[in-house]
Amino acid sequence: MASDHLAAVTPTPTPSPTATPTPSPTQTPLAVNITNPGTNSTCSTGSNVNISATATDIAGAVTRVDFYAGSQLIGTTTAAPYSMVWNNPAAGTYVLTASAKDNLGLTATSSPVTVKVSKALGSLRNSKKNAQTVTSTISGSGSTSLSLETNAQVIAQLDALVQSIQQCYYDFMAEGAMFDATPQIDKYLYAALFLARSSAALSKQQTPAAGVVDRLQKINSYLSFGEDLMVDGVISTSTLAAARHANAMNDLTMGQPDTWSANPSGSMLSPAGTANIFSTSALTPLTSQTAVASGTTYELAGVSVTIGGQAAPVLSVSPTQVVFGVPTGLAGGLADIIVTSQDGQISHGTAQVSGLNPTLFTVGGDLTGAAAALNGLTFQPGIFATTTAAFPGSDNRTRLAIWATGISSGVINTDPANDIRLNDGRILENLAASVLVEARTSDGRLFSLPVEYAGAQGVLAGLDQVVVLLTPDLQGAGQVQLTLIVRGQRSNFATIVVR
Repeated sequence: MASDHLAAVTPTPTPSPTATPTPSPTQTPLAVNITNPGTNSTCSTGSNVNISATATDIAGAVTRVDFYAGSQLIGTTTAAPYSMVWNNPAAGTYVLTASAKDNLGLTATSSPVTVKVSKALGSLRNSKKNAQTVTSTISGSGSTSLSLETNAQVIAQLDALVQSIQQCYYDFMAEGAMFDATPQIDKYLYAALFLARSSAALSKQQTPAAGVVDRLQKINSYLSFGEDLMVDGVISTSTLAAARHANAMNDLTMGQPDTWSANPSGSMLSPAGTANIFSTSALTPLTSQTAVASGTTYELAGVSVTIGGQAAPVLSVSPTQVVFGVPTGLAGGLADIIVTSQDGQISHGTAQVSGLNPTLFTVGGDLTGAAAALNGLTFQPGIFATTTAAFPGSDNRTRLAIWATGISSGVINTDPANDIRLNDGRILENLAASVLVEARTSDGRLFSLPVEYAGAQGVLAGLDQVVVLLTPDLQGAGQVQLTLIVRGQRSNFATIVVR
């Protein structure tokens, strides 16, 4: 007999499909981030950059990560860890990004990372290496003194150090906008360069090795300051600690002293004569010491004087004045003067040395580079035309103002009628009658350019200016070599470009 009650039937549950995780509103299915290098990091040219990224995908699987420098693809990886080596990138500032793709067709791009590749940083590190090399050479020699006869290797290494720091400074000037601490880096590179020049000059005289070693330690500190600022933007505590031991100051203020002859000639120094250097500010003393030499010495109480690349005998020193002998073989014209001391002071100025030594200044500092010249009417550098638009009816031939030295220090004014009276009543002697300017084109043609003025520039003692007319013969000449001929003595040549 059938039961009046139906058995309760429990339905068998139907399995539901596995649910795909739903991203939170702040989470994306695919994400990629560059983990190395850090943003605003700096590396040197000639090195490789290791780039790494992380990629996460909650919806699928990452199949590749592409790395870009700007819009240029520089590398691809298809498996974790997502990394690559960027081989020897050229100098410049780059924006790096990583782009990830997955098996579902999704793509994601990382936040940009700015990376700086610096030629100046590579030059700076090369200079540090050079400084350490010459320090090792001196230490390994076991000698307590330096001289030209016994230390030719040291002299060559110090001259190379000067050149490497100079190149570093040129590279830095080309990249200055790359760094946030440009003014500080500029100061430290100058300090290192002045100390290197001082060391190179000292090494050519019979002088204690300790003075050169002291300056090399300071050079290493100032280059380390620059390196830290280029790479990290700040000077590390360890670098500061090492600098204190070397008497290298991170708050260094370099003096700009005045230099005068001790003879009646006034501001012009005479080779084999005596000269005085005066500090122009209590904030920039020449030294903290006071001493008088008892004999010929090129470093007195830790103070040395370098003029025109030569070490000068130091006669007496004090915080406000240094008296020195002007080297006999010093060339005429504008000369750099560097005063360095073991207590950390650095001063740099210029002086006018008597004697004929016509020299054209160049933009790059070498003796055969682009002339330091401006259009005399527009005061603009660059490519010059043979004519310049001026007042209607006036002579529109281009006047070229060229900067030089070694003319006014060695030429007697033979034609006062050409002298120039300035608005303040001063008179500039025009020595044009003694100066010729030779222009040689790339196809071998030779021209003599009319000289309207040659003599003191009027601002800095020893700085000369030559104003010449560009003749129609030079139109379209392209690169032209200029040479001064002063009383039969030829200068170096420097180039201009004429369209």
